[in-house]
Amino acid sequence: MLVLVVALPFALTHRQDLPLERIYGDAAVSVVSQVLGGNATNPVANDRRALDTGRIAYTGSCAVCHGAKGDGRGVFGPTTYPDATDFTTEAAKSKSDAQLFWIVKNGLGFTAMPAFSGQYKDAEIWAMVAYIRALQRGGASALAIPTPSAARLAAADPTVSRQTRGAAIYFALGCHLCHGPEGDAPGDLSIRGRIETEIVRRGSDSGMPAYGRNIISDADLADLETYLLRFASVPSSPD
Repeated sequence: MLVLVVALPFALTHRQDLPLERIYGDAAVSVVSQVLGGNATNPVANDRRALDTGRIAYTGSCAVCHGAKGDGRGVFGPTTYPDATDFTTEAAKSKSDAQLFWIVKNGLGFTAMPAFSGQYKDAEIWAMVAYIRALQRGGASALAIPTPSAARLAAADPTVSRQTRGAAIYFALGCHLCHGPEGDAPGDLSIRGRIETEIVRRGSDSGMPAYGRNIISDADLADLETYLLRFASVPSSPD
């Protein structure tokens, strides 16, 4: 009764480390990821193409918390409890590729770290690990993704029209984190002039996860396409 009445509510509102709590948590994560992750080696560790795939996937799914540079200073990184891991620390560098792979794939309970096994194939997760290693070595250049303005977010209203409903879906799914608010991300992440909504279902080898009907319905996908068609004819930036 004491645990239910006192300890559990305290755990939900707890936002500061107790003595040795961070050390215990880090040790627990290390042990679990080492035991369950095994000792597999990264099959794409030295593959430059995989590094590009990892950069795209990391930018869309990880940078919002862990930061574009892997320093844990993403938009939400310092606001979670525990805060997002700083990959540039010695503790993060000391984890094996297999440990990082297991954590990304399976997530961590009682933290903000989700499991990405449903969004990415194993090869793409290994590519993300390779990119994290590149960030740790200082040998990776972060992608600068445009951020949506307040006006764009305000216009993403699911009650007005198919187009604004599609915009709401676009931002809710986090599509803008990779592709920019209007498909205007740099390089291969730009989707201007090449709207291919079928790729949403199947994903791609370049880091685009597959979104099943349990995540986005056919009706929502059709509305999303209506929004994307707004800038389908706009040429992609040469950057």
